[in-house]
Amino acid sequence: MRKKIVILFIFCLIFIPKNILASNNIENVNSSHIGVYTINNFRPLYEENSKEKVPIASITKVMTAITCIDNISDLNQEVIVDLSQVKKFYDEDYSVAGLRDKQKISYYDLIATMLLPSGADSAACIGLNVFGNYSKFINAMNEKAKEIGMNDTSFSNTIGSDDENNYSTVYDVALMIKYALSNDTIKKFLTDKEYTIKDGTITVHNALFQLAEIYKVNVDKIVGGKTGMTENAKYCLASYSEKDGEELICIVLGSEIKRGTLFHLSDTQRLFEYIDKNYTMKNVISKDSVIKTLPIYKAKEKEIEVSSAEDVKLLMNNNEDVDTEKIRIEYEGMNELSSNNTVGEIVGKAKIYYDNMYLKEIDVVLNNKIYFNIFKSSKYNIRSIIFVIGLILCFLIYVYIKMKYNKLKNKRKYKIDKRWI
Repeated sequence: MRKKIVILFIFCLIFIPKNILASNNIENVNSSHIGVYTINNFRPLYEENSKEKVPIASITKVMTAITCIDNISDLNQEVIVDLSQVKKFYDEDYSVAGLRDKQKISYYDLIATMLLPSGADSAACIGLNVFGNYSKFINAMNEKAKEIGMNDTSFSNTIGSDDENNYSTVYDVALMIKYALSNDTIKKFLTDKEYTIKDGTITVHNALFQLAEIYKVNVDKIVGGKTGMTENAKYCLASYSEKDGEELICIVLGSEIKRGTLFHLSDTQRLFEYIDKNYTMKNVISKDSVIKTLPIYKAKEKEIEVSSAEDVKLLMNNNEDVDTEKIRIEYEGMNELSSNNTVGEIVGKAKIYYDNMYLKEIDVVLNNKIYFNIFKSSKYNIRSIIFVIGLILCFLIYVYIKMKYNKLKNKRKYKIDKRWI
């Protein structure tokens, strides 16, 4: 009986798919280079070999799109496809959008047909036409990479072909995706599932979602992204998701295909699921929290507290508590208040940092009323007050004497008039 149980257990280990055996633990991933980052403050939530230089395949095309948009003021501008020139820049095995020779097509349509299906023909066409010189476009790509902060990146082509001078890192690719997502056009094409060009002759589909459908991979945590694959780079995916209003970037590079599963997709899904389960948005600063105490004049009190106008949240591990010692606040605004300031008034701004990481800038408001009291004023010294009181007393004495004098004068007049009767 025991022997049968052992045989059954071994059978299960051999034939049950790996993804069923795998738990939701973040360590059960296949990709060799991984990084998960928050977009807002670019906080790393998980990294593995994130600074190692490796080929990134068609993820390169995101920089091609960025460079095109940077240098073309009107994306509706059209170019004429010279297919003989375009084909020089990629092998027959590369995925293409299906551009036709002598076809008129806008840069907007070229970006769409490059990003969604990973069209090598569209990427080459962009590189040839933006400056009219392919090498000049590559130089512009590398200049843009340095501007973004991609210091361990080099581009040698617009497509992502394997080349010793076309490489990047997980960290640098994440920087590029963060930058790309700030552009509405690129963000749209990383998210859209299909697109038809203006003249209706070409309809393309997003390779990310198309692969997921074909291979039955659950990608419901992935909002959008860019796939890539070459012999040296293996399977790659740069994608983004959302967690409690916080946008996340996930980069997986160097992923194998095993047992009919695309691990660059399933790894990304698992990483986002892990973050969803194990991370929560926590208040570093809560609305109405005291930001600073300011002096006040012409009021009953000497000072008053001013507060945050909103919550400042940070995505943190469920087991991690907010450490108040790590919170740093840089306040700029009014340095003194008075009864002239009203409840709800914005009195300044505050930059919030956590563990030396910038989070956001918030408004600082006055939440409590300031009651006027000149005798506790910090603007007037005791001599000024005595002087004012002295003036008031002198005026009162003057009024009193004047009244006495008028009364006495009237009394005398009355006596004189009586004597003459």
